[in-house]
Amino acid sequence: MTNEEIRQGRSLDEILATSAISTLFQPIISLKTNTIYGYEALSRGPSDSPLHSPINLFDAASRHGRIAELDLLCRELAIKQFGRLNLPAKLFLNTIPAVLLQDDYEHGLTLNFLKKSNLSPSRVVIELTEQYPIDDYRLMRDATEHYRSMGFSIALDDLGAGYAGLRTWSELKPDFVKLDRHFIQNIHEDRTKFQFVKSMLDIAHGIGCKVISEGIEVREEYLANDQLNIDFGQGYYFARPSLKPSRVTDPTLFTQRIDNQSLFKKRSEPIVGSLLNALTPVVDQDNAIQVSDRFQQDVSLNYLPVIDSQGQPLGMVSRNEFMTVFASRYGRELHGRKPIGDFLSPTPVMVDINMPLKTLSTLITNTHNSDSHSLFIITENEQYVGVGNIMDLLRQITELQITSARYANPLSGLPGNVPISEYIKTALEQKRDITVCYIDLDNFKPYNDIYGYEKGDRVILETAKILIDVSRDKTHFVGHVGGDDFIVIFENGDSEQRCQMIQEQFARLHSSLYSEKHLEAQGIEAQDRHGSTLFYPLLSLSIGMVKLRDFTTLTSEAELSCHATIAKSQAKKIVGNSLYRLNETDYYRIQFQVA
Repeated sequence: MTNEEIRQGRSLDEILATSAISTLFQPIISLKTNTIYGYEALSRGPSDSPLHSPINLFDAASRHGRIAELDLLCRELAIKQFGRLNLPAKLFLNTIPAVLLQDDYEHGLTLNFLKKSNLSPSRVVIELTEQYPIDDYRLMRDATEHYRSMGFSIALDDLGAGYAGLRTWSELKPDFVKLDRHFIQNIHEDRTKFQFVKSMLDIAHGIGCKVISEGIEVREEYLANDQLNIDFGQGYYFARPSLKPSRVTDPTLFTQRIDNQSLFKKRSEPIVGSLLNALTPVVDQDNAIQVSDRFQQDVSLNYLPVIDSQGQPLGMVSRNEFMTVFASRYGRELHGRKPIGDFLSPTPVMVDINMPLKTLSTLITNTHNSDSHSLFIITENEQYVGVGNIMDLLRQITELQITSARYANPLSGLPGNVPISEYIKTALEQKRDITVCYIDLDNFKPYNDIYGYEKGDRVILETAKILIDVSRDKTHFVGHVGGDDFIVIFENGDSEQRCQMIQEQFARLHSSLYSEKHLEAQGIEAQDRHGSTLFYPLLSLSIGMVKLRDFTTLTSEAELSCHATIAKSQAKKIVGNSLYRLNETDYYRIQFQVA
């Protein structure tokens, strides 16, 4: 045994003897209802120990023959903390299948732990990790059936990362399967992964098994899972593991379409870090006298953040509430030696330093009330780094709204040329497979001349509403270039069907835009720019479409704009509602003809 293994063995002994395990909880989100379905309990060793990582912790326990003891301790502490927090969902508990098969493993203790915490087995899901080999499937079936008979549900963790995979699934018939994060990472850019997940989902739904995607970290991965109709999701995109996890989801995470005021992602999009104020916190075990001295030394302090010994925030102490108790008659004598953790006021908002300001604004709007703090706690990697002020947030949000309004089209309110340009640049930099549709109203000028500007403006507004309506359920972009020109940028493969929907809805406007005479004639007579009277058909939409995947060398915003303009020009050569999809061969042919 190496010296390092000996040191780890000693650390393990101390951890088991003192129950020095922290339990974090990470939400599991229902992608059907956008609510928290459960929490996975995740165990960590002491932060200053080489066994802080769960991988190191369990590997050390396995080498020293104490894996069953560690597994049971983690389970006991997780149940106790889950009950103490009174979290309103299911508890997902990890266990190693090999542990359940050991002769000295004590069965029945889990029920005792649950009883002490006043929890029902029906609220607990036992997760069997698939990263370790399972040789005796008969014993494993017996063990899982034993848990089921007591009311527990069964989940198979890390499907696809282990040894047996599909056989384990078919033998144990779990209630849930958790797809390994390998299949979820960049699934929006990898067609092979997308098809693999789709196949596993088909199998699961065919046998009545629910699927949980692990490792969803970015919005595009969430959207791909939502498109696949996955049951549940878990990952940093929704929430990081936390000692005190949120009980509600952030509604902005599930908006399928970004607000028109923020349809493009700026590289310099302001984040919570821009509001950071360094305020030295107090530790939960500091006594009340120390905190009283701090308040008296700085009369500008209305709140003090409180952290634990590992630097994780617990809440705040209010000057008014604290001093009312402490400064009362005998207050110092009665409470002076008490830990400040006993004086925490209602839990403030706690947010990550990298959260966008608009997300924070929505979060605070949904949670703020008269009892809330004027400050919120800012964290980084779940460690306290400072505080932010709600008034500073309001000032920055107001400035953002003014900037957005400056670049919006004054008639439609849609983003204008600057945000359109920013959106396209970002999409190209991120190599997203976008489809740009340049949309133009045919015969709009003669309509405007005959019916007047008020009705012409109504046509523009109705067109904008249609574009927004057809694009609202995905992360698409709708922009107003100016006049009767619009741009829609689609982020998935159903752009042609959506363009058809746009044209069909637009055609239904005719009856409200024209007189019976013009409807019967299917058009109007108006003078052209030379004074000649011509017949113009009813309003229609010409759509020029450019899909990035159709081109091998399209890399700049200017090139993309040029291609979209050519596509629109080709569409306008077709009478009535038209859609022209430009490809690389046609582009060079048209360019040659022009030359």
